[in-house]
Amino acid sequence: MTSRYVGAALLRAADLGFRALEAALVLVLAAMVTLVFANVVMRYVFDSGITVTDELSRMMFVWISFLGAILVARRSEHLGVDLLTATLSPASKRICRILADIGIVICSAILASGAFSQTVANMSNIAPVSGLPTGLTYAAPFLAGLAIGVIAFADLLGAVLSPGTAETDDLS
Repeated sequence: MTSRYVGAALLRAADLGFRALEAALVLVLAAMVTLVFANVVMRYVFDSGITVTDELSRMMFVWISFLGAILVARRSEHLGVDLLTATLSPASKRICRILADIGIVICSAILASGAFSQTVANMSNIAPVSGLPTGLTYAAPFLAGLAIGVIAFADLLGAVLSPGTAETDDLS
């Protein structure tokens, strides 16, 4: 088995995983919109409501935000200002890419570590209406910190191991 074959298989597996993540994101968004819309209709038409809507939609919004951040990191579509890096030489661009990736890996590790602590600490706290552990909300930034850290680490390896490339292309 060649390393090129293994690399291609890993990329296919990663692409499949990210497509599954996109599908999960769509499902969570659709569920949130449906739940909130149904609650609005219930309140204005039937003068009642779905009590669990506020807690669940808040939790879903957090998950949407962090799952979206993972997908955006994978596609290298985060907002950025390239005013400085656009004027740099290819070697300087590569150095900036390496430094940025190191910073992202460090920040992702800090995020994942803190979110893991919060997840564990809040798993015994139960939300009053839904009955779900509030630690589930903190699991979203934990997952995002891990995933974005892995993405940035893979990009860092690409920047370090391929000295001939000067562009800051994404991995996909």
